[in-house]
Amino acid sequence: MALVNLPVLITSGDLLPGGGELNGRRWAGQQLLRCWARQAGERPLALANADPAQLKQLEPWLRQQGFAGILHGLGLVDPEPCRRWGGLFLPDPSIGRWAQWRQPAGAAAFSLIGQIHTLSTPAALGHLQDLVSEPVQPWDALICSSRAGRDAVVTVLAAREEQLLQRTAGSEEQLQSLRPQLPVIPLPLPPESLPAEPLARGAARRALGIAPAEAVVLWLGRLSLYTKLDPWPAYTVLERVARQLPGPLVLIECGPDDRPSQHLAWEQLRQLCPAVRFVRLGGEQPVPEEVKHQALAAADVALSLVDNAQETFGLAVAEAMAAGLPVVASDWSGYRDLVGHGREGFLVPSRWAAVAPALSPALGWQQFTGLQGFPAVAGALAQLVQLDLAAAEIALLTLLTTPALAKAMGAAGARKARQTLAPPVVMEAYEELFAELTARRQQAPPMATQPQPVSPQLDPVRVFAGFASETAAPRSTMANPADLAQLPQAVRDQRFQLWDLLQYSASGERGSDLSAALIDALLLKHDQSTSCGSLET
Repeated sequence: MALVNLPVLITSGDLLPGGGELNGRRWAGQQLLRCWARQAGERPLALANADPAQLKQLEPWLRQQGFAGILHGLGLVDPEPCRRWGGLFLPDPSIGRWAQWRQPAGAAAFSLIGQIHTLSTPAALGHLQDLVSEPVQPWDALICSSRAGRDAVVTVLAAREEQLLQRTAGSEEQLQSLRPQLPVIPLPLPPESLPAEPLARGAARRALGIAPAEAVVLWLGRLSLYTKLDPWPAYTVLERVARQLPGPLVLIECGPDDRPSQHLAWEQLRQLCPAVRFVRLGGEQPVPEEVKHQALAAADVALSLVDNAQETFGLAVAEAMAAGLPVVASDWSGYRDLVGHGREGFLVPSRWAAVAPALSPALGWQQFTGLQGFPAVAGALAQLVQLDLAAAEIALLTLLTTPALAKAMGAAGARKARQTLAPPVVMEAYEELFAELTARRQQAPPMATQPQPVSPQLDPVRVFAGFASETAAPRSTMANPADLAQLPQAVRDQRFQLWDLLQYSASGERGSDLSAALIDALLLKHDQSTSCGSLET
């Protein structure tokens, strides 16, 4: 069931096309924006940005994606305009923080919908804890891209709830009733990643210098020891597989290097695997889409033995499936939602090392306090993840020596990708969720419809009111922007950015009665003789 309008979608600068170096989160955000434009169709579309005027520059691109309605640009200062749209969609899990922002409009004014990506950073884990302590409601939702991701969210919520219960002797049932919804909806793949026909294998191999008789395994994605996978276990498996095949084995590694680059270290490991021929596509520069499609077309099998906690979904695995490749992947996180063991490929068992639980608190504390950065802790944790390499070897040998099975599994993966990851399918799941949240919001208790005071953490003047020796009296003023011209030019030049910030903060639904008062306040600050009164007035 489609809603009248889609929720407001926040578009940060790096979400827009060309907004920064491509990574999984930014790629997913850009696909979300494309889907939003297509799904809106002829309906009005609301996007929110710190500078709404910039969104006009995006309108031609939105039209190209299929949007034909009226574009509305909203700011991020006043929550009231979101009421008309029924919801605010954030491409991250920070809905707890935004729930505080919503309070002046009333908790039931609109729904907040977030989305998980990497959950292992201190910021992401902090956002999850906020879901318990901030005013999030049951008509809000945090969309999880996988069951494993949802399980991680529930683990954090349950632990935080337990801490609060111990401190307050409160009601567990009441706390859990206030949780946001946690639906599992996969990330969408763009239409160009869902080809209707198989990719041209022969032409792709010729372009990459790969012979028809060579067996080809593909790694698709960023190469990072710290935040993606340790390559050595996969290399050792491939070396053993290569020694058992009747012909040569090629590994295509398609994706960017980590920053800073670990190129030399990876090359040293490759030298230890003489039976495998390595073809490196990417590196310091992003991989062009044409080259990525060649790699997908040239491969026989996609291999993804990821061992890192930063992974929650698996875009590279989804793309490989969509291209018709059977997949050998670690049975890890969201991969098990994508790949059915024995259907679209094979899943390689994974486990935490026996010593991992004992080391985990010390690693977590170092990350939490900043003693160690996220990449170092993520990489250290990955060293405690063990994959069944014998199972990986058997899976690769089976697929590389049984072409009919590989073809059948690849075809099954392509069908699953089209059936579950196509943008219309994912957006329909979103719209069903939005309708459910609307129904929940309509059943909200009366108190939730009333405006609430802003939290002190969002109201610094309230926090520091006692710093001043006197209380300001309300003033009636007819001040206008021209009055500021009476101040010396040097004063205005040095402060214009601060005044612009104040003017922006006075904008929105409440801006009409604040502008004159703000100008009078600035005059009182800098030259009381030119203001409409004095401190004693």
